[in-house]
Amino acid sequence: MDPKPRTLLVKSDGQLPPAAPSRDLVMAWAVDRDTSEPRYILQLDAAHRGAKSNCKCPSCDLPLLAVNAAKTVYQKRPHFRHPEGAARERCVIIAARKAMEEMFRKQDQIILPRRQRSRNVEGLSGRYFDAWVERRPERVQLADCRFHDEATAILTLEDGRRLQVHLVGRGKVSGTDDDDDFLAQIELSVDDPAIAMLSPEEIFVRLELAWSDACWRQHWEDAALDREAERKAREYAANALDWLDDANLPGGLNSAERRETLLHQEVKSILERERRIRLPGLEVEARRRRADGFIDKRKWSLPEVEVALTSVRLEVRLGRTVPDVLVEWVDDDGESCTILIEVTVTNPITDERIERISAVGWPALEIDIGRMGGIVTRREFTQLVVDEIAGKRWLYHPAGQQGKERLIEAMKRDAERVEEARRRRLTLQETSPNEWARRFLEAFRSRWSAQLMVDKGADSEALLEAQRAVSETIEAFVVHGYLEAPDADRAPLRTIIARILSIRYGIGIEYKFDKAWGVINAIRCDQGARLRWHTLYLIALRTYPPTLTHDQRETISIWRDEVKASIEAGEKTYIRETLYDRLLGLLFPELRSALKSPFGTVQSLHA
Repeated sequence: MDPKPRTLLVKSDGQLPPAAPSRDLVMAWAVDRDTSEPRYILQLDAAHRGAKSNCKCPSCDLPLLAVNAAKTVYQKRPHFRHPEGAARERCVIIAARKAMEEMFRKQDQIILPRRQRSRNVEGLSGRYFDAWVERRPERVQLADCRFHDEATAILTLEDGRRLQVHLVGRGKVSGTDDDDDFLAQIELSVDDPAIAMLSPEEIFVRLELAWSDACWRQHWEDAALDREAERKAREYAANALDWLDDANLPGGLNSAERRETLLHQEVKSILERERRIRLPGLEVEARRRRADGFIDKRKWSLPEVEVALTSVRLEVRLGRTVPDVLVEWVDDDGESCTILIEVTVTNPITDERIERISAVGWPALEIDIGRMGGIVTRREFTQLVVDEIAGKRWLYHPAGQQGKERLIEAMKRDAERVEEARRRRLTLQETSPNEWARRFLEAFRSRWSAQLMVDKGADSEALLEAQRAVSETIEAFVVHGYLEAPDADRAPLRTIIARILSIRYGIGIEYKFDKAWGVINAIRCDQGARLRWHTLYLIALRTYPPTLTHDQRETISIWRDEVKASIEAGEKTYIRETLYDRLLGLLFPELRSALKSPFGTVQSLHA
């Protein structure tokens, strides 16, 4: 049912002269006593001056004097005057109305002001949504104008529409008869008595301004405008996901429950339409207390992923829980996957509900629109549901629990390995470094012998066993503080050890020579960075002199002199780094004294 129209009073815009006190006003308009037509003071001729005006007051019907009528020179402007003692304020107001009446009769066009109507609806959240509609200003042709009484006029437009115009003044305005044909009303304020003093041209300007600033009291399209405004208000509420047609809702729901139902339906509609959803990543942390009291922490995660949906269902009962939405898709391995979706607005999901959801065994995702203030548009809600990650979180994910269990198992295994390594270190420490040095050299030589046998077609088991022995001794060296020991099985330290052993035992080790001289010749062929280790080989030749011919010894002597001369000359060709000297001293105790000398080492450069 359309509401009762509101009455609005619109006054002129202040561009007119300010209203004068009523005692200073004069009447420029009156009514002809014979014809009842309006008469303007300047329209009278000399024959109608003074008491001969034949004019009366339009309000009190008293005869009026035409003061200074038809005069071109005067001290007080021409005007109509009441008889002495008559109350004139009300009559001045009525004169103003009559002036307006005259102008209405002479106009053939008016501009109808715009008509605005508004309606609001209350959304499911309790928020109000307002909508305004309007009919724009319209210039219309007047076909007829007749006054219903002294305060109102009826204007009939060329298109048949009829307007009831109210001229509002300070005096008492008589009422109007009911007329069902009056479909629109405009109310103008002409309560300024100064209007009675204006010329027709001035009144015409005043009338135009009044029409421009007029306000509708009732419009023949108000009902249609009201319906359109309410429709728009409902659209605004629906676009904000705060409106729902109750036709498909179960009874007994309050506003919050109805809005929750709307959002569930909207999520289902969005996912059915988009057929995709971006799922947030998953990260879990596992903790385990170690035997020493410290806490181990490890994390496991899954990345964000977008999936193409094959099915979207609303509120499917699963045992003791009914998720808001249930969706399915097929992963890259061809396996069918299902997740439950819960939509929250203001009330958080309780731990008890999460427990019931997790009992189903499927991943459960929460979409929380409360993070966007609770009110979102359809476009924003679509983006939130499909693409955004910020408002989503996993309530439960079996992969997270499995990942956590795997982390704990991995920490247990690591702890066991650490404990095993600790026990092994203790075992390795029980044997002295010198004994490990002996075992290393023995394993080193055994590995080469086994390699030669494998080259001849023998089984490789002996070679593997020798390699395990070498690795064990290197591990023991590290436990005893020789952190450079791992280099003993890779160049250049492995080559250095092999050459010193070859010199010591007079036979090629890791060289296929029967005598040490073949290895010495190989050393003499070194170039570049390998030359920096030659002082070690010269020390070994002096400490473990092999069986050589006279000429071979002379060659070594010349070689020694060349190295010494180069070092004494300040050249860096044979300058040795000392990072392996400590381990070499352990392996070859006979070399320790010579290795302590800084001559030929990087230490000599800083001496």
